[in-house]
Amino acid sequence: MTNNINPIKLGITNNQFVVQEKQEEQKRNLNKEKQAEDKKQVDSNEVLGFMAAQGLDMVPVRTQKTLDVSKYVNDEQEARIADFMKDFEANYDEAFAIAADEFPGISEDLANDLALSYIDASY
Repeated sequence: MTNNINPIKLGITNNQFVVQEKQEEQKRNLNKEKQAEDKKQVDSNEVLGFMAAQGLDMVPVRTQKTLDVSKYVNDEQEARIADFMKDFEANYDEAFAIAADEFPGISEDLANDLALSYIDASY
């Protein structure tokens, strides 16, 4: 005599959660396929225009912006900044000359980098 009341169904084939997960995964895949199909169609003229523009330099021209310093600093601050810049330029020129004398034959760019690194370390 077998009793089939509420039989315990274990295993992957009888698990209702696995079946639901597979169905949900199939729905997600269908949604992804629909999204891929719904992508915007690009006109051939746009593609050719893009390809033609690839060789161009697309660097925008920088506009020169002038600032009115008197709006931001007073006369005392402007004089202090001007003195600081004079000292900075003198120190830079001195460091540049020292670097050029110490390492004859180096490029100006390298002497510039050495002078700026010295000033960065000393300020």
